[in-house]
Amino acid sequence: MTIRFGALCLGMLLACGDSKDSNIGGDNTGEAKGGALATDFTTRDVDGNTFRLSDMLGKKIILIDFWATWCQPCLAEMPHLQKLYDQYKSKDFVVIAVSMDGPESIADVPSFAKRNQMNFPVLLDEDSRIASIYNPRKSAPLSVIIDKNGRVVVTREGYNAGDEEHVAEDVKKVIDSAAAPQK
Repeated sequence: MTIRFGALCLGMLLACGDSKDSNIGGDNTGEAKGGALATDFTTRDVDGNTFRLSDMLGKKIILIDFWATWCQPCLAEMPHLQKLYDQYKSKDFVVIAVSMDGPESIADVPSFAKRNQMNFPVLLDEDSRIASIYNPRKSAPLSVIIDKNGRVVVTREGYNAGDEEHVAEDVKKVIDSAAAPQK
């Protein structure tokens, strides 16, 4: 029992590690420079509705956030993501929160989303299918920004106080890039 608990704690520490960012197809500034095309997926949201990423690809700027109810950095980051969503939703921006909770905590996700007034899509990834596409290391939290061209332009791993400013800068740059006249 003690060994299992220790392994669980170690796993949580590793998964909820320091903040790191990388830019796929960009230059670590959040600028869209033609990264990898986003891969579609279909899953259920916390209300049992079918969600398809393809319904938003090419129409919205998307921030996919991988999180879990047991991840303290994830929980600290969530109010900032809600604020970001509220600030930019009128500019075709959406946050999609993908819960990586497993069988032991997946039942807590809908009540958590409701209690914390998460008014953007909250998805369930019980079988880790979505994580295998965008977050194979199963880092939590992990944010992936997809531009309006359907390309992954920024990936940011972890969360420490103050990181919300970097994420906000990344999102603003992608929104500004989408609004700029194309040459």
